[in-house]
Amino acid sequence: MKKSKKVFSNNGQHSGGDGRWLLTYVDMITLLFALFAVLYSMSTVSAKKVTHVANDFHAALNNSPKTSQSASGTGTGTGTGTGTGTGTGTGTGTGVQMDALDEIYNDLKSYVDTNGMQDQIELDDTDSYLQIHLRDVIVFQPNSAEMLPASKPMLQEVEKAIAKVYDKVDHITISGHTADVVVHSTKSDQVSWKLSTDRAVTVLNCLIGYGLQEDKLSVQGYAHFDPIASDETEEGRSKNRRVEITVYKYPSKDDTG
Repeated sequence: MKKSKKVFSNNGQHSGGDGRWLLTYVDMITLLFALFAVLYSMSTVSAKKVTHVANDFHAALNNSPKTSQSASGTGTGTGTGTGTGTGTGTGTGTGVQMDALDEIYNDLKSYVDTNGMQDQIELDDTDSYLQIHLRDVIVFQPNSAEMLPASKPMLQEVEKAIAKVYDKVDHITISGHTADVVVHSTKSDQVSWKLSTDRAVTVLNCLIGYGLQEDKLSVQGYAHFDPIASDETEEGRSKNRRVEITVYKYPSKDDTG
């Protein structure tokens, strides 16, 4: 076998050509490097994008609609808002309870005003008692303990007003009074005592007859010894001839401290 012989020139270059082949080789290497760089960059494209492009391309070729895609996820958020509404409810409360004496006073005051009886019936309301003044001219025959029929409806109203609060009061007294019209003597005074007491008892029996309980009731006769006006005039004597119904309500321990 014949061996080839390499010949070098004086400057160290191969004597087989002018060296231009080396430039071509470098250019090829450069092109290959660029090609690999492009291929590498294409390989980084996400599979999702490639799939999307492929689906579009396939749909265009087959004239069919694109395939749908769905995605799900979770998230959090905050917000504010306002609103109005209506509702119902129940509740309890406390109020000022009317005093028993005031209840009687209000009931009888209404009756007196409605019937125009201010000259025949007077009311005296205090913290511890209520006093009802009844003129004898609307209750009794002159100088007698016999009751006038016209006075019965009035006494029935009195009984009704007291009966409403009977358990809240402590005592009820019925007292009879006469006027001083004669020269004093033992006999005349006895007549006055008897008349005043008999009139008180008559009113007592009338109230009981209308249904008022009697365990808190008492009667008194003062004759002419407890006047509220002068006996020197007929007007004064008319005021002194009377029956008084006094309703007592004693202060409780809580009221007195």
